[in-house]
Amino acid sequence: MKENFSVTTRVPEMLGIKETAEKFGISQHYARQLALSGTVKAVRVGRGKILINAQSVADYFNSSYINGSQPAQNGGIKPIPVNL
Repeated sequence: MKENFSVTTRVPEMLGIKETAEKFGISQHYARQLALSGTVKAVRVGRGKILINAQSVADYFNSSYINGSQPAQNGGIKPIPVNL
């Protein structure tokens, strides 16, 4: 006896580097860095094309904020004191 199963699979919206940058208002370089660092979900397809999960990027930006009482993370860059 054969049963029919209906499977509903939600396919995530995947965007290229350029499309991700345009959709979220960021540079292509930053979009690529988010993907390569593993900060957002992404896959490499073909000979180097990167597809980024759009929901993952949205979640990243929705969970990121700068607290007014806490200085922003600057990636280890320290200001150079200038004596004038």
